Amino acid sequence: MGFIDTSSDPKVPVFYNVTHAVGVYCPNHRDDVKLIQYLLIAFYDRALASSSIYTRPKGELTVDGSCGPITNNWILKFQLDVNKRYPNTVAVDNRVDRVRNKNLVGSISGTVYTDAVLNRFVSAINPEAFVLLPSLVPLEDPNNVGPPTADVVGPPREIVPEEIGGF
Repeated sequence: MGFIDTSSDPKVPVFYNVTHAVGVYCPNHRDDVKLIQYLLIAFYDRALASSSIYTRPKGELTVDGSCGPITNNWILKFQLDVNKRYPNTVAVDNRVDRVRNKNLVGSISGTVYTDAVLNRFVSAINPEAFVLLPSLVPLEDPNNVGPPTADVVGPPREIVPEEIGGF
């Protein structure tokens, strides 16, 4: 379930964070997915009306909490669109991970978290939708949110003997 979080970035002092990652090979908890779906729809509703840079992602996205091919397509399209306009800003990995630090930059990729960019864009171009989010999407009390988890769910992977020192 998403929650309200804070950052040290003056452009995104308060944002809506996911508890668990959303996207391909992610836990995709229903309310986290709803949060991302809502933000994606709010972004593209205004971005398409105000800029010719963006094109509508394929499929009709609804805020239903189900992370299927359409939601995954919209996540990927958003990441590609961001990087087209602002190169190398977000990782193009078809995931929206939980923001884990106050500076909004991932320690492994060195890129800004997709969730942080999505929040910033929506708050800037669709402030009405941004303000209405808590009344439309369930959020958790930020004081009761547990620590981040690895959030990697994927297909079984074969272990190669060389990786564990052989037999």
